[in-house]
Amino acid sequence: MNKALSLLAALLLAASPVRALEWHARGPRALGMGGAGVALAQGPLASYWNPAALGRPTPNTHGVQIPFGVHAAITGSVIEGAQNLENLKDRGTAPTQGEINAALDKLDQPGSGLRFDADLGVNVKTGNLGIFFNGSVDAGAVPQVDRVAANTTPAAIQNGTNNSKLIVKGANIVELGAAYGRELPFAQGLYLGGALKLMSAQVGYSDYFVLRNNNDQDNIVSKLKDGATKSSNFGVDLGALWDLDRSFGGVALKPRVGLVGRNLNNPKFKQPAAATAAGVTGRFAVNPQVRLGASITPFDWWNIAADLDLTRNLTPVDNAASRQIGLGNEFNVFNRSWINIPLRIGLTRNTAETSAGNVLTFGAGLNFLHVMLDASAAVSNKRVVTESQGTEKKIPREIALGVQLSVLFGGADAEKEPAAPAREWKSAPPADDQPASTETIRKAAEKAQEDLKVEELKRAAPADKPSTTKP
Repeated sequence: MNKALSLLAALLLAASPVRALEWHARGPRALGMGGAGVALAQGPLASYWNPAALGRPTPNTHGVQIPFGVHAAITGSVIEGAQNLENLKDRGTAPTQGEINAALDKLDQPGSGLRFDADLGVNVKTGNLGIFFNGSVDAGAVPQVDRVAANTTPAAIQNGTNNSKLIVKGANIVELGAAYGRELPFAQGLYLGGALKLMSAQVGYSDYFVLRNNNDQDNIVSKLKDGATKSSNFGVDLGALWDLDRSFGGVALKPRVGLVGRNLNNPKFKQPAAATAAGVTGRFAVNPQVRLGASITPFDWWNIAADLDLTRNLTPVDNAASRQIGLGNEFNVFNRSWINIPLRIGLTRNTAETSAGNVLTFGAGLNFLHVMLDASAAVSNKRVVTESQGTEKKIPREIALGVQLSVLFGGADAEKEPAAPAREWKSAPPADDQPASTETIRKAAEKAQEDLKVEELKRAAPADKPSTTKP
């Protein structure tokens, strides 16, 4: 396998250090809806998307969700440049200086790099309380080009003495925590929540030399693991959710607005020795993230949601930031308590990258009784050039996959909850309060006329009787 492409496989197996994290579209429901989940969060995964939603009455309140997801993105022409440089080394004829410079230029574009993230966890919810055990990997590879004149000659390229490389860095973070959300007693429809979590991070750093032999490159996974530094800290998340229909009652489209902040205390972890030796200063920081979300429900079977990153999040690739905006739809086929097939489609875009393009998302699920299986995918409309066995190919610059198994029970349908105490019917209205029919009104009028005639006859009767008084 081509060494540049094999790096993506290496990232799947090992964590490496990043300076910060971008937002993960955790769970196939949100992934399939363009990465939108802050306002529409429900069930155990609300601990991640918006802990305030743990207090909102929704179907399937109690249970467990096990999500798994992967996401990979290619920024710039890093793969094309690495492949071109490798091809110049492996071909039989000596490369020209122009070919060498062109390959190095492709590899050296600002913001070029590879990034990868993955999630796997177990999330449990009972009542308003959520407990979670989640692991995530955030990794990236950033090119560093060797421009030393002696190392850019045709002979240096053929001999593999050019030290152009990809710096592989990232973190594997495991979180164990609890979240709680509730409705404010003095503000119906307004929910607040938070999560406190213990965080254990393994941070690594390694080099991937483009022109070294395959045996050296095969050691990248072991290098990352052997050189990783492990440390612990804690994180704090806070969320808010406003259900306008529940607050005011009868609001069209049943809108909801949510706001969540993750890792607001900016937890930091130790850097590995390899990173320090390479001049990386300071500690590895998981910077705070803030995201805004909104949703509407035009019908009971149709949900629309949108999310926007309010923070400009860093990524494992230097000079490449992430600020996502996403919009998605969910259509529930059957939409029954015991069976449902949700169909999802959406669109997301990284507004921090002008050339990022749009990412189409889609997914579906099968909910039968208490067992639910969901899957979603995302693919970019932009392509990057690769080469395999001499044939040029184009692949999506960004892809993502997500699956989830859920077992959920109980709960109330929030869409059928009373909007306000003044409008609440605990039972059917009394019969006397029901509107009278036309027939009932007609019969009542006829009876009233008959009663009036009888009363008039009674009044006239004494005048017609003979007098019994003697003269």
